[in-house]
Amino acid sequence: MKKLLSFLMTAMTFAAFVAPAAAVDVKFSGSYYAMGWYVDNPSLLDKNEAPGAASWANNARRGSNAFYSQRFRLQTEFQVVEGLKLVTRFDALEKRWGDQSWAGGTGETQSRTQTPGGVGAAAAKAQENLEWERAYLDFNVPFGKFQVGYMQFLTWGTTFLDTTLTSAGIRYRYNRGPWQAVAALQKRAEYTGLNANNIGVANDSNRDVYDFGAVYKFKPGEAGILYQYSRSGQNKWEQGNGYLTQLNGLYPYAKATFGKLFLEGEAMYAFGDLRSYENTSAAPTGGTAGTNRPGGVSINNPAQNVGVQAFGAYVHGKYDLKPAYVGIKFAYLSGDDNSNSDKATGSIMQSQQMNRSFYPTLILWNDDYQNNMGNIQGNVPAGATGANRRTGQNYTISQNMDNVWFYQIYAGVKPMPKMNLMMALSYATADKKPKSDVGAVGSPGYYNPANRVTEFVSDKYGTELDFIGTYKIYDNLTYMIGIGYLWTGDYFKGYDNDAKIRDNYLLSHKLTLNF
Repeated sequence: MKKLLSFLMTAMTFAAFVAPAAAVDVKFSGSYYAMGWYVDNPSLLDKNEAPGAASWANNARRGSNAFYSQRFRLQTEFQVVEGLKLVTRFDALEKRWGDQSWAGGTGETQSRTQTPGGVGAAAAKAQENLEWERAYLDFNVPFGKFQVGYMQFLTWGTTFLDTTLTSAGIRYRYNRGPWQAVAALQKRAEYTGLNANNIGVANDSNRDVYDFGAVYKFKPGEAGILYQYSRSGQNKWEQGNGYLTQLNGLYPYAKATFGKLFLEGEAMYAFGDLRSYENTSAAPTGGTAGTNRPGGVSINNPAQNVGVQAFGAYVHGKYDLKPAYVGIKFAYLSGDDNSNSDKATGSIMQSQQMNRSFYPTLILWNDDYQNNMGNIQGNVPAGATGANRRTGQNYTISQNMDNVWFYQIYAGVKPMPKMNLMMALSYATADKKPKSDVGAVGSPGYYNPANRVTEFVSDKYGTELDFIGTYKIYDNLTYMIGIGYLWTGDYFKGYDNDAKIRDNYLLSHKLTLNF
C-alpha cells in the first residue's frame, strides 16, 4: 500500500510540473552565418611609406587581413496563452575562426566554468561567445499591446538612422483602423558614477529616452512621425558644476509603391541642450575626462551652455524592370566643426547610438566591416584632436554614418528566381571638415588664441564601387559574394597634406541560414 501511495504521489507531482509546461507553445527561429574576408589595405595609407612618418603613429595597420567570422543566433518564443508570450534571444560563437582569446589562449574544446587566471582587465573574457541579449514580455490588453523587458528599440520608419541594438524598457502600441499609436520608455543607462570611486557622487545620473509616435497606413504604403526626448544625467554632479543633456528629435517618414516604382524617405530634426550647466558663473567641473579641460590643464573660465541643432534627410527610389532594377539613394547628416562656442550643428549619431544599421556600402559605414576590422582611420589621429570633444563623434569612419553628403546609384538583375546580381557606385563627402582642438569645451572664448586651430585637408571621403551577388541554395540557405573597391579620399589624410593614402578593396563571401 505504501509503495502504491508513493507511486501515486510521484505521478501526481510529475503531472503537476508537466501539465503547465505542456500548455506552453514554444517556437524557435534564428540564423547562422559563416563569412570569409580579405581586406587588402584596411589602413588606407601607403604600405611603403617610411615607418618614421607621422602617419605611422596614427595608424600602423598597413598589412592585408584575411580571416573567417561567424555567428549563431537563436530566438525563442514561449506562447503561454493566446495574447501572452515571453520572447528571448541569444548570440553564441560570434567570433573569428581560431580566435582563442576568450579561452585564455588555450584549446577551444576544453569546457570552463570560470574565467581562468588573472583578475580585472587581465582576465580572459570567458563569456565572450555567449551573449543573452533579449528577454521581454509581449501581451495584449483590451486597449492595445505592451512589451516589457530587453528588446529591439532603435528602429523607426526606414532603415535610415536605425540601429539593431537592444535596450531595456516598456513599449505600448494601439491600433485602430489604418492608424497606429506608439509610446515607449527606454532605459539606456543607469549610472552610479563615472568610475567605481564616484558611487554616490553623481546625482540622478540616468539616461532615459521617451518615444511618442503615430503611423498611418494607406493603400500604396505608410507614413509616420516620431517625437523622441532623450535625457542624460551622466555628467550632472551633486558636488561641483556638472551639466545635463536634453535632446529632442522629430523623425517623419513615408514609403509607398506605385506600380513598378518604390519610394521612401525620412527626415531628422534634432534640437536641445548638449550641455546645460547648473551654474554658468562658475567653472565647469566633473564630467567625462578631457572634455572640459584641454590637455588636463585646469581652467577658470565660467561654464557656458552648449545647444545643438542637427538635420538629416534620406531619399531612396527603386524602379523594377523585371528581371532588372535600378535605383538611387541620397543621405545627408549635418556635421559640427566646433565653429560656435554655444551651439553644435550636428555630429550626434554616435552619442545617440543612431544610424549604425544603415550600411549602404561594403566598406564605408558598414556594420559587418567595422565590427571585424575596427573603425576606418587613415591618418586621423587618436585622442582629443581625432574626435569632436563636445558631441563625442569620432572623426574616423565608424558604423554610425554622420557628417555626410552621400550619393549612390545602383542597378541589378535577377536572371533566375534564386539569383540576384547587384552593382552600386557611391560617392561621399563630409558636411563639415573637422577642426583640431580649439580650447575648453563649454567656455566663453571657445577659440583660445594660444591654440593653433587647423582643419582637415579635405572633406572627400571617397568613391566606392560594390558588387554583391546572392544565390539561394535552399529557400533558407543563401550564399553571397561581395566585392568592394574604395578610391580613398583626401579626408583620410587628416590634418597632414603630406600623408600618403592608398585605395582599399574587399573580397568576401558569406553563407547564411535562416530558420
